[in-house]
Amino acid sequence: MSPQERKSEKLIAIFQALIDLMRIKEVNSISITELTRKAGVSRTYYYKNFTTFDDIISEFEMLSIIRYLRCLPSHGQLKFSTLMEHYFQLSLNNIVSQVTLLRAGKEQVLIRSFVTTYQYLLQNNLLIASSKNSRIDDKYWADFIAGAVINTSLSWLQAGTRETPKYMGQKLATFLELT
Repeated sequence: MSPQERKSEKLIAIFQALIDLMRIKEVNSISITELTRKAGVSRTYYYKNFTTFDDIISEFEMLSIIRYLRCLPSHGQLKFSTLMEHYFQLSLNNIVSQVTLLRAGKEQVLIRSFVTTYQYLLQNNLLIASSKNSRIDDKYWADFIAGAVINTSLSWLQAGTRETPKYMGQKLATFLELT
């Protein structure tokens, strides 16, 4: 196993341990010792790589998003609805952790991760710009999109995911006039 694979494996283990613990207790009552023991990693690993539990969540979300980006269609630019369809599928695949993070008040960590990804896609010209929407150049647009997407995604998850990820992707594209 490569060092990068080992690093990813440890990150996944500590994130999953954190989610498991957050499902049964308040985040502020989780100790570093308890977390690292449950994850099967050393306290040194924790202190070398993280300062807060939010750092674990952020790192895991970025790993998930990198994997997500690799699953996107690789032919040219993406429509916003396609991007959203894949995002909603990712959310559905991670429903337990997403809802746990919401209940723990950690949606801002999800929003920051989404902003980073969205800005990357825009900067690398991987999204098709809508002729109807010139707002994408506004410095607050990524924050607005992230809040809208994350809040809609979390509401959808809590409501039981009755609609398909494709339907939700199209709905968001319509809401945001990015069709």
